[in-house]
Amino acid sequence: MYKVLVSDNIAQKGIDILKEAGMEVDFKPGQSREEFLETIAEYDGIIVRSMTLLDAEALNKAKKLKVIGRAGTGYDNIDLDEATKHGIFVFNTPTGNTISAVEHTMGMMLSLSRNIPQANQALHNDIWDRKKYMGVEVKGKTLGIIGLGRIGSRVAKRAQSFGMKVIANDPYLAPQKAEKLNVPLLPFKEVLEKADYVTLHTPLTDETYHILSHKEFAIMKKSARVINCARGQNIDTKALAEALENDKITGAAIDVHEEEPVKASNNPLLKFQDRVIMTCHLGGTTTEAMDNVSITAAEEVVSVLQSNLPESPLNIPAMDPQEFNQAKPYINLVTKLGNFMAKWKGHERIEAVEVEYGGEVNQYNHKPMTLSLVKSILEPILDDRINLVNAMHIAQERGISLKESQIQNKGELKNIIKINLKTEVGQYCLAGTHLPIGFRLIEINGLRIDLDLSGEFIIVSYQDKPGVIGKIGSTLGEENINIANMQVGRQEIGGDAIMMMQIDSKPSKEIMERIKNHLDELNTQVKDLSYLEI
Repeated sequence: MYKVLVSDNIAQKGIDILKEAGMEVDFKPGQSREEFLETIAEYDGIIVRSMTLLDAEALNKAKKLKVIGRAGTGYDNIDLDEATKHGIFVFNTPTGNTISAVEHTMGMMLSLSRNIPQANQALHNDIWDRKKYMGVEVKGKTLGIIGLGRIGSRVAKRAQSFGMKVIANDPYLAPQKAEKLNVPLLPFKEVLEKADYVTLHTPLTDETYHILSHKEFAIMKKSARVINCARGQNIDTKALAEALENDKITGAAIDVHEEEPVKASNNPLLKFQDRVIMTCHLGGTTTEAMDNVSITAAEEVVSVLQSNLPESPLNIPAMDPQEFNQAKPYINLVTKLGNFMAKWKGHERIEAVEVEYGGEVNQYNHKPMTLSLVKSILEPILDDRINLVNAMHIAQERGISLKESQIQNKGELKNIIKINLKTEVGQYCLAGTHLPIGFRLIEINGLRIDLDLSGEFIIVSYQDKPGVIGKIGSTLGEENINIANMQVGRQEIGGDAIMMMQIDSKPSKEIMERIKNHLDELNTQVKDLSYLEI
């Protein structure tokens, strides 16, 4: 008989499922850390929410543990790397609160349109004012959805049933997916210009932090209304308050906030009682959602203990230790190449990824390497739910094709990994190798170079002309930015060339713009000018 610990509060329905499957269940929410560490070695499975800390200390004591179930989405309290090292499956339940978040979005939009919370509060204060709280219909209005994923796509369907026209922006979604929803994919700026309502359904990444700020509010319709049930930091709160103050937009409905809990001291939106609806992060909080995540977590724990794979895994068990140690340099190499590619060209919608393995790397199983590549490419542009097991599934959902092959390694190099990326804009190639001195970048877009695959880089792709190197070097020197290393690759005089510089400090946007202006003065065709940190 398997023994399962439920260390945080979940619905009784989940506990019942475990017991009906013949599991011995200990329900111990609120137990002390000391007691938890003393008894964790007894359990084959654990279900947690966000309160229980499963760090390296705890997992090293969990000698029998086979599976950790997170009844919910986030898993910051679980050390995934340590769990993987011990061969423990970890999964979450990301779809359990999807409908709750979708319905809360619709509720916020309708409440915002019809002034429902304000009218309710007025009536409780003995004020009857039909004229003041007259609203607008959503039928015939345009809803702009930023992020047409699991939640955004369901919001689209419900909005269409209300007679709304739906448009969207999602640079990482295949157009065919949007076509099936009858939702045109448009440039971000165009969505903001056309929408009567803008609703956010994106993860929080470097690209989506403050995705709505001063510039974005300035191009919206003055009659526009904004809804955010995704991530609080997707909206610049101060910029939203200023947009409302200056009548650049009409209203907002906000469920998630930059600082939680919300207080008068940390949120200027509280003063707009008649134009802003605010709720306390309730999007995924319903009785049904709590039941759903509890039931799913319990069912998945039972399934894994019966030797099946979980449906939403966050990791994979470790490889055979000896094979893993031998293949680890190549896993690290392909991860570095993928991370480089993501930071370089991840802002373009990815259509296909191809990886080619050559030399000694072909002695080992490619699957962990390819999974690591896909994860490293997707993780910086999506969110932290990307992992070694679900990376392939998410790539498929996004319409990204994947191909891996073996190539004959020529020359003195004992190993080589080549990454080919196809985006809606163009095709790009990186190749690297692992040497005793470290990881090296040996090719970029078909041009040979040789640089350490780490640090801060400026990449310039241009038409070969005299003076380019001098202009860039002098500009950086004027700003006291040291060039640690530099490589230039070209195939012929006056043809395509690429320059990569490792620098000691990050250039400002103004410096990058100055470099671009200097190159324009040379009348050279600059195809790419990028800064990235690996």
